[in-house]
Amino acid sequence: MQVGISSFGAWMLGVGANIGSMAFLFHAPMIAMGGPLAAVTAWALAALLSVPLALVLAELASMFPAAGGPYIYKYVALKRLVPGMGEMLGFLTGWIFWIYLVVGYACMSCGLANLLSTSIWGSAQASPLWFGPVIITLLFASTTWLNLMQVRHAARLNNVFTLLKLAVALAFGILVACSPGTSLVNLMQPATPGGGGNFIVNVAAVLPFALAGFSGIEMAGCAASETSDARRSVPRAILRTVATVAVVYVGMCVAVCCASPYTVSADGSTAVVAASGTVATAPALAGLLGGRLWEAAITAGVVLSITSCAFSGLLSAARTSFSMAETGLFPGQFARLNPRTRVPQYSLVFQFLFLSFIGVGANLMSRSGAFADAYTFLGGACGFIYAVLAMLYGVCLLGLRYTDPEMPRPFRLGRSGNQLAWQLALGSTAVYAVIAFACTHWSYQLAGLTFLVLGIPVYAFYRWR
Repeated sequence: MQVGISSFGAWMLGVGANIGSMAFLFHAPMIAMGGPLAAVTAWALAALLSVPLALVLAELASMFPAAGGPYIYKYVALKRLVPGMGEMLGFLTGWIFWIYLVVGYACMSCGLANLLSTSIWGSAQASPLWFGPVIITLLFASTTWLNLMQVRHAARLNNVFTLLKLAVALAFGILVACSPGTSLVNLMQPATPGGGGNFIVNVAAVLPFALAGFSGIEMAGCAASETSDARRSVPRAILRTVATVAVVYVGMCVAVCCASPYTVSADGSTAVVAASGTVATAPALAGLLGGRLWEAAITAGVVLSITSCAFSGLLSAARTSFSMAETGLFPGQFARLNPRTRVPQYSLVFQFLFLSFIGVGANLMSRSGAFADAYTFLGGACGFIYAVLAMLYGVCLLGLRYTDPEMPRPFRLGRSGNQLAWQLALGSTAVYAVIAFACTHWSYQLAGLTFLVLGIPVYAFYRWR
């Protein structure tokens, strides 16, 4: 692979892969489930809880400047820690990380289909049945095509996309701040719009969704082999990504909550403006506060944000499946590079097909009534999957501290000894264990575990070969 991503580009890759639709569209269901104050609190708490994980990831990234970094961290560590079974466990962590990326971006594509359906027909259910599948397929086809260019060109394009989406978030915040109906009183509501008054329970209900917004802070590590001075620039990019994502998510949630008092929609799935029934998403609120021009501008910005997120996410996911293929546990074609651009073209094409299948399938199942909303369901499943992955990062760091103490670590937790590494690793593991098994609905757990189990025959097939 060719080095073509700068230190700034690695930071923008992390931010671009994390901020997609959730920052603009997902606050409405969170407010419906937990209420305004609980939603903002959950975002702030998620940011704080992500810091120990970010520090753990930063050390791991400084040790493995390789393509598909998050897979390599766990694959190497688990092979050392669990002789005999370690290779399968390492593969399954890579498999579930890749599945997490696919499910997450399929979720985001359903959010895009919902947004455009609402903009044109008034609601997602009112659009023609073909509309969602067409939008989802076009999203992944266009972002896959863009990722076939040389990585240095892709990184520059991602920088532009990411800076533009940050500008859209800032513009929405300014609009809300300048609107006469904006009030902190709207924010300081501990109960849900439906009347649920237990604030702690409300925060716990929405915290897994908030943590899902930070699930992907390690994405800069996926392209480490193409990043300049990766051992130093990737750890910095991970830490900067957490800070940037925290500011955007908390700021956007505060803006949405302050914009108006809310009630619950007829089906109970989302928050709407009490007087008008306007859904509490950034585009809809922009139209309510600033008129059609503002709504069109913010809608276009959200479409750009989702496209940007899919673009950077597909870049990172392709490097993960490339790395899995290099270890011999995924189709060998995925490890082949385009001779001219030096990017994993077969991996990118397969991703397009798989993403389209998951996204379109979820959209059609939602329209058939199998579940209320594909966007929310896939988001919950994605949150559970990432929580399981996050639990393992701390275990892998501690294992490598003892199995490979002399491995170079330009970024090290603590100047000497392992005490700080133990504290951060165990703290991070405990947080995500609670999120995965105590705060997540059983249906999301079941979906995530099903994806994990499906990886066992894949491993068995390629291991046998």
